[in-house]
Amino acid sequence: MNVKHRNKDKRLLRFLADSSDYYDYLKGINNLTDSQKQVLYERLKSELPITQSTPIQSLSLPTTANTTIRTALPDSDKPTYTIDCCLHCGSTAIKKIGKTKGGMQRYLCKDCHKSFTENYGLITHYSHLSEWQWQEAVRATVVGISLTELAKNINVSTKTAWLCRMKIYDTLKNIYGYCDTFNSIVEADGKYERISFKGCKDKSFFIDKLGRLPRHHRSRAQRIDYLGDDYKKLFVENPTMLKEMIYSSQKRMVGRDTIDINHQHVCILTAIDRSNNIYVQPVSAGSAKYDTVYENLQSRITREAVLVTDEYNSYKYLCRKESIEHIVVNSKCHSYGTYSLSRINALHSSIDRFLGSNEYKPATKYLDLYLIMFWWLEKNKDVSQIILCEQLFNILLGRVSYTVRSKMTNVSQSDLISRPLPIDGMCYY
Repeated sequence: MNVKHRNKDKRLLRFLADSSDYYDYLKGINNLTDSQKQVLYERLKSELPITQSTPIQSLSLPTTANTTIRTALPDSDKPTYTIDCCLHCGSTAIKKIGKTKGGMQRYLCKDCHKSFTENYGLITHYSHLSEWQWQEAVRATVVGISLTELAKNINVSTKTAWLCRMKIYDTLKNIYGYCDTFNSIVEADGKYERISFKGCKDKSFFIDKLGRLPRHHRSRAQRIDYLGDDYKKLFVENPTMLKEMIYSSQKRMVGRDTIDINHQHVCILTAIDRSNNIYVQPVSAGSAKYDTVYENLQSRITREAVLVTDEYNSYKYLCRKESIEHIVVNSKCHSYGTYSLSRINALHSSIDRFLGSNEYKPATKYLDLYLIMFWWLEKNKDVSQIILCEQLFNILLGRVSYTVRSKMTNVSQSDLISRPLPIDGMCYY
């Protein structure tokens, strides 16, 4: 029996040695960084159950490397930092009050009288994922790997991979928000994306509120089955809408009798200056009105700035009320002296590349989370991806200052699913 196993192992090794893909894979290991090798090692360890016949030392990694990896990847439930002040109010008058069932140290603030643990607000603690899986999730987020590939890499479902990514986005939004201000030449414009309700399964919302069907690839028979009892109701009350639902292409802007084309898009208000200060925020359904522009930009653009826009009238109210110099660039001329909209147009192109094609773009209620990640990557586009992964991972572990740590809160799956639209629905949504 042992002879058969040895012959089988020899045939397998001979096959691997003759495989060019396997040879290239082994060569590629030498090009990995230490953190990437740690992630690869933990993935192999999770794939191969450790038994007496297959000890860890039988892997291709040396014993010293194994020891380093074990010390570099502590249990995510154990703190790797010390608490010097209250995570609620910032007071240094804190004391230890025992430990949790998992062995986590608890603290009590003598000023605000609130208790907390060392991992309070950390998204890495409120999950069943190990640290190497969070490392891979961070790397995939920075590099831009799809959710399907990320789920395969860390051995979880696509839904869990999506939840990890949304928690990372939400953490960045809580910490940074949109803190850039503009005091020089700033270009501003609106970018429009189609409003999406991916994940919504409320049939009455689509039929009664939007006047259309969900954008799925359904045949005519499947559309009739989806309508169910509403088919007879629409046949009597609104046959024109019924005909559009059944026969029109779902790629078109259907439902125009209920909501016009303009308000079927979301306006992303964008601004950028020559120092790479950036503002990207979804603000409203349809074109942004003058009060919306004023509310979002009046505290960010100082009076020393020069605002460069197109002919859209909503910016004039902001400039007139805040005494900001306003340069209008005609769309047919593309420039006005030394002023142009080249930077803001380049920013819009970068947003398109980040969000991907229409079928991969996020639902509108998560659009602000995606854009805050885009903002963070654009602000650090001159930094290498390895350093960005380390910075983002340290943020998730709470290895930051108190000012940053106090803004970190955990978000649950139910909070993400039930979050409202981050825009002004203009009484349509």
